[in-house]
Amino acid sequence: MKISKKTAAACAVAIILSGFFVVLLGCFAPQAVGYNIIQNIMLGIFSSSIVSFVISFVSYFHERGIIIEKTENNIKSLYINMCVLSKITADTLQQIHMASDLSILPFGNISGLSALNVDFLNNMSLGLFQPFYKNGKLAKVYADIIEFQQAAYNIKNISMNLQAQALEYSNQYLKIRNDEMFGIQPNPIVVQNLDALKNVINIKTAKFHEYTTGKCQELEKIIKVFYEHIGDKQSWENVKSSLLMQIEEIVKG
Repeated sequence: MKISKKTAAACAVAIILSGFFVVLLGCFAPQAVGYNIIQNIMLGIFSSSIVSFVISFVSYFHERGIIIEKTENNIKSLYINMCVLSKITADTLQQIHMASDLSILPFGNISGLSALNVDFLNNMSLGLFQPFYKNGKLAKVYADIIEFQQAAYNIKNISMNLQAQALEYSNQYLKIRNDEMFGIQPNPIVVQNLDALKNVINIKTAKFHEYTTGKCQELEKIIKVFYEHIGDKQSWENVKSSLLMQIEEIVKG
């Protein structure tokens, strides 16, 4: 889009300047030596600039349509993934307190889903979107999506940290159980530290759930505006109802 945009702008300038010189020559220098040659040159520049402008203009909107389509496809997948992530995190949060071994909880799935958010955003080719009007509403939507990328990276990093701490807890827990099988009583301080680690994981998971739920709502607002300005015949409400059914099927599965 960027190249087509710049080419169209350059051709527009060439059309204006060459057209101006053609008119100027016709008005003030029709009898000048070499008038016909100069006029033909300027007319050639004028006509070729028009052709190049049309080609660049069409190419710009073709590329724009491709990027919007990629954004639409991936942003729906992103919304599904964010909602599933929020639901799975909520279910996990309810089980942490009663679970003796955290390895049975889906912290690995949470981390995997969080990484997918980044992949969906990268597949949108956001950096290639170059609107003619930088202050336009669609430009604002893309700016918001780009800003949302930081949240996606935060979610990924937090989930990876949670997974690592859950794994650390599970390793320590299994070591204690293994020692007990051989009649070795666990050190009370070790057990106390293990309980403290579990409490930290519980608190972090609660905050993570709150954060992802808030970002899911924020994403929905962005998508709603996106659908209002891409000229799609479907409304976000209709698209959302279909996505919610997919989300329910994924969570149940």
